[in-house]
Amino acid sequence: MSKKNRRFLISSLLLSVLFFGMGLFGIYALDPAGVNKKFDFGLIKDSELTLRTQKFVELNRVKPNTILLGGSRMHFMDTKFIEKYTHDRVYNLGMSISTLEEQYQFLNYSLEHFDIKNVIIGLNLYTFSQNLRENKNSDYDPKLFTDGFTPFKQFKYYMEFPLHKYFSDYLGKGYSKPLFKNGGRTHYSELLYGGGKSWRVKEKDVVESFGELYYNKYLTWGDSGFNYLRKMVKLCKEHHVKLKLFTTTVHNSLLDVLKQTGKTDIYLKWKRELATIAPYYDFMYYHNISKNSDNYNDPSHLFQKHGDLYFHKIFKKEPLTKESDIGIFVTKENIDKHMEFLEENLKL
Repeated sequence: MSKKNRRFLISSLLLSVLFFGMGLFGIYALDPAGVNKKFDFGLIKDSELTLRTQKFVELNRVKPNTILLGGSRMHFMDTKFIEKYTHDRVYNLGMSISTLEEQYQFLNYSLEHFDIKNVIIGLNLYTFSQNLRENKNSDYDPKLFTDGFTPFKQFKYYMEFPLHKYFSDYLGKGYSKPLFKNGGRTHYSELLYGGGKSWRVKEKDVVESFGELYYNKYLTWGDSGFNYLRKMVKLCKEHHVKLKLFTTTVHNSLLDVLKQTGKTDIYLKWKRELATIAPYYDFMYYHNISKNSDNYNDPSHLFQKHGDLYFHKIFKKEPLTKESDIGIFVTKENIDKHMEFLEENLKL
């Protein structure tokens, strides 16, 4: 190879490395998901794109005393409702399509690294299914909890970041306000989540999704979810942490789907098994809140503004108002009576 060609090859390689490095640094500086927070260009961060990684990094930054765990129904909860009862730093670890394995990993890590006083877990029937639908968009990495966000993981993270989707969503939805705060979705994010659809359309979409997919195809009985919950309860006891468990409310139309798909036996068995593990508040049944669509963003998600219906009852052991007297405290001592109530409630 001639000197001229060799110089050309070396120059081309150096330029390629330079442009590659500039591209990576550009993504790092833009920080679309709010991971490093080193620069501020006024862009709205979309944590949902790499939610597990973003929450792990932010968790270490916040160092909370109280954490919330659960799926998307918990992700919509505003931490201000909990702060007024715990009077400490609260962080929302709720995540869309969150598995109990993920929740266990985040709990175990939090208890080992921070001064955790309170743990609040919102329980969803589907997550206890032995057969779960694969979440192909998840960035869950169990090694993150043992190795940390290492330089290699950071390099891989920025290499694989879905930048095109970020700008596509940003421009398509016209983001103008923060989407997340203290780990939870903001009210603005909640409005975007609804997509401007009417209740009738959202009800049809969600009911079909649960009826044809989550309940009918995937919801099966098994031990794996309960085993993770048992380990979580044990961890909280070992660390002398106050644990609050509750089942999340859904609109009546989703309770109807349980009956239509013939899954009420799993629903009832689930409630009974939970009581053998730890006491909990049950909010998932037909009641005066669940019958009113005005209380829900869609059949699966209570509006954020009503979050204190949960937390006032859980922390104060009394309803927020007489009209919102929902939530039944369930223990292994009163589970038989509660099962009788649920069987009658399902006839509504």
